[in-house]
Amino acid sequence: MLLSVKSSRMNFITIDFSLNSPGICVFDGSKYTFISYLKANTGSKKEQLIQSNFSNLKDGVLIEQPDFKSHEQAYSSVEFAKIQRYVTTSEEILETVAEIINPSDECVFAFEGTSFGSKMGTNNIIDMAAGAAILKFMILEEFNVKTIETVAPSTIKKHAGKGNMNKLMLWEKFIDNSIEDTYLTNSETHSFCVKELGRDIKKIPKPFDDLVDAYFLNHYLQGISTTDA
Repeated sequence: MLLSVKSSRMNFITIDFSLNSPGICVFDGSKYTFISYLKANTGSKKEQLIQSNFSNLKDGVLIEQPDFKSHEQAYSSVEFAKIQRYVTTSEEILETVAEIINPSDECVFAFEGTSFGSKMGTNNIIDMAAGAAILKFMILEEFNVKTIETVAPSTIKKHAGKGNMNKLMLWEKFIDNSIEDTYLTNSETHSFCVKELGRDIKKIPKPFDDLVDAYFLNHYLQGISTTDA
């Protein structure tokens, strides 16, 4: 569900980047919008129903990725196909962001850095870095960017409460709105998570694990931008 809200104000766009489920949180000075660029058929049927319900929220946007594997067959080079995938991903994410904010308004972007405890293989890390680099390049080309930051996961968790929290602990902080964010209180996505998923879950369904990281990064970014102003 795309929104079209144009405003003359500072915008904060934060990205928990991955190849299969980038999570993006946009704050335009008055409200949050949560965007997921999710690989098709992710999760169980129950999880896919949750994803469908999320996409119907006023501040929830779910973009289903194309079938990149079938696209790869059209190219002789796997590496070239990867680049095509990164470009398509960047285009579709940024087109959605541009539906929410005015690209000519000043923007602050931030990415969550790679965790030192990540179990990704070397090739996956390289692919992630390449995809993120293309996205950053296109951000600079298409938006009025004040700065692009990269923030360590431990810094984001510390902002939410404690630097060594796991995903479920961070989820609890999000559900409880522990940082007392008035704008989050007014979010349909947050209300949906509270009512439909609750605090005491054993597994966070996609895309909410990514969106929670992007949210806390966004709130952190707002704070340091205010301090730097």
